[in-house]
Amino acid sequence: MKRWLGGLLLLLLVTSGGWWMLHREQGFVRPSAEAPPEGAPSPVKPAVKKAGGSKAREEAGPMVSPAQIEAMAAAVMSAVQQKPVRIEAPPPAPVQVPPDYPASIQPGPEHQEAEEIALNIRNFSQRFGGNPVGSNAEIVQALQGGNPGKANYMPQSAMRLNGNGELIDKWGRPYFFHANSATEMEVRSAGPDGRLFTPDDIVTK
Repeated sequence: MKRWLGGLLLLLLVTSGGWWMLHREQGFVRPSAEAPPEGAPSPVKPAVKKAGGSKAREEAGPMVSPAQIEAMAAAVMSAVQQKPVRIEAPPPAPVQVPPDYPASIQPGPEHQEAEEIALNIRNFSQRFGGNPVGSNAEIVQALQGGNPGKANYMPQSAMRLNGNGELIDKWGRPYFFHANSATEMEVRSAGPDGRLFTPDDIVTK
């Protein structure tokens, strides 16, 4: 009888202890590391701006539609395909030629005569190894056959001699002969003004 009562008492104690332990674990709440303490204000989350906000769109400028892009591309292609415009420069003004210009650049008979005299003197120099020497009259004598070969180098078109036997030009004045070297002779006419070493002189070599 005593053993039975003792076992019943032990069973009650164990049952009561288990019930108390169960209720104690359910009533105990472990504080969370993330949960704020009681009475503390809750943290405020920072506001995050979205990339597609209205301010970003304002900074990027107005959006271009596909139709506008096609229109711009068509305008560029049209400008490229257009042929370049050739700009013609105005023609230069005609050159005014003086009426006496052709006559001034063409050698007259007096120039041809002086050239012929110089040519015959060059031929004389090549044959005899040097120019005829002396005054105008002495040079004329050498050209008319007064040379070792008795050859005549006086041009027939220039057979104008004055009373002193000097070769004269178109204006009746004696030619001036000057030897630049042993084989080069300068033939000079005083020209229309009759004065030597002026701009209108006729000079050949």
